[in-house]
Amino acid sequence: MGKVLGISGSPVKDSKIDTLVKTILEATGEDQEFVKLSDIEVAPCRACKKFAYTNQCAVVVDFKWLSQKLLEADALIIGTPVMYASASGFTKAFIERLRSLRYVKLLTQ
Repeated sequence: MGKVLGISGSPVKDSKIDTLVKTILEATGEDQEFVKLSDIEVAPCRACKKFAYTNQCAVVVDFKWLSQKLLEADALIIGTPVMYASASGFTKAFIERLRSLRYVKLLTQ
């Protein structure tokens, strides 16, 4: 496969979600990296649409280096706790920011 990126959306230090994502990463036997969203700054999308021509988010936070890791990864594992019948706020913000990657260089191609 190649490189696997594991992302935890849990705000709790050493949470069960962290353990689950890390266990799956180790089980792949591939080159792996773990990122905990609550340890970095990935703010919600501000819908400025400045990314439409460059696929680069204009808001300078940790998403820029994280998006590069996403594009280099062959597989992605996302773990999130369910809070109020939905994914954590950290996970939602991360998913919103993925929007910047889908215009010029579509992730599906």
